[in-house]
Amino acid sequence: MRLVLIGLVAGFFSALFGVGGGIVIVPLLLFCGWDSRAATATSLAAIGITAVSGVIAYAIHGDVNVGYAALVGLPAAVVGSGRDCVAATSADAHGRVALRRFHPRRSRLAVRQVTYALAIALGLVAGVLAGMFGIGGGLLFVPTLIALGLGHHEALGTSLLAIVPTVLVGTWRQARYGNVRWRAAVVLGIAAAAAAQGGVALAVSLPDATLRRLFAGLLVLVAVQIAWRARQRES
Repeated sequence: MRLVLIGLVAGFFSALFGVGGGIVIVPLLLFCGWDSRAATATSLAAIGITAVSGVIAYAIHGDVNVGYAALVGLPAAVVGSGRDCVAATSADAHGRVALRRFHPRRSRLAVRQVTYALAIALGLVAGVLAGMFGIGGGLLFVPTLIALGLGHHEALGTSLLAIVPTVLVGTWRQARYGNVRWRAAVVLGIAAAAAAQGGVALAVSLPDATLRRLFAGLLVLVAVQIAWRARQRES
């Protein structure tokens, strides 16, 4: 029963905010006494089911962009090292300074190229976060997709699609170590997939401005949660 309730809550928030749902599943499993490795791995497996459900619902409304999902999702699936991500971000920062010397047309082209490079770099960071915390990476995908020019609703649906390859690779790696509790993952995933339909219904009924405010509030809560978990690991 606990797993079903956790899945319902996670699925609703997953679809509403375009994130995987691990930010709900992992801490609640830890609260229920789960080992951190099992909670992280099982969360990733459940997120895959949830994300597919959300993608289908958003696709019905025309709010999924496959190309942009691949742009940020595939690098996350590859999972680059944190050091590489920092280096890429630093290189992009130098690129922006150099753009001032370009012709306006070349400048616009270079800006777009730099934006794509940043999107790929953030995808790599999202992959690292998925492995460490059992989340799908949507917290980075959504603002990145909006920066690339997508509307908030389309960014939510596209983020969920980008999450799919990330969690598939993450789940495969965790399963090799025997960390995934498959029965629990299926229960969580099915419950979350059902609730995701309600999250999408609410999201499409809200204006972009309202969704942005809600997402900003979510980021604050997640930052607090990650800081708390980091402190718990140190202690």
